Amino acid sequence: MSSEALRAELRMLAVRSLLLDLAAYLISTLWIGFTASFAWGLLLGTALLFGTLLLLNISIVKMAEDAKRAGVTNQRRYVLFYALRLLLFAAGFGTALVLRAYISPVGTAIPMLYPRLIYTLGALIRRPDSQSGGKKR
Repeated sequence: MSSEALRAELRMLAVRSLLLDLAAYLISTLWIGFTASFAWGLLLGTALLFGTLLLLNISIVKMAEDAKRAGVTNQRRYVLFYALRLLLFAAGFGTALVLRAYISPVGTAIPMLYPRLIYTLGALIRRPDSQSGGKKR
């Protein structure tokens, strides 16, 4: 993915993630009230989401370079980046667990579901003519 395409995708995800953060926070107030710890958890989870997405982008670019150069991808590199993404999330979630009086672990985990929601809803809402580039068949 080119850097401009990556920036556009991250910008779109950022706006929608913040809207989902707001929705999750407002929904949570029905059960736990207005708490700063849940808001901090959502913000930490959103930051972790973007960290993992950037690591995913780096791994995809590296694997594409491997495939161009050698014709095959390096499985060790794939496993390394997968482990790094898991470690990043584990570190953030662990921090939320240790500081649970200030940061909600549940709020930290929720944003990791956002890409699934954003892309699934985007595919469902997208107009049928936009898939064929506006051309009628």
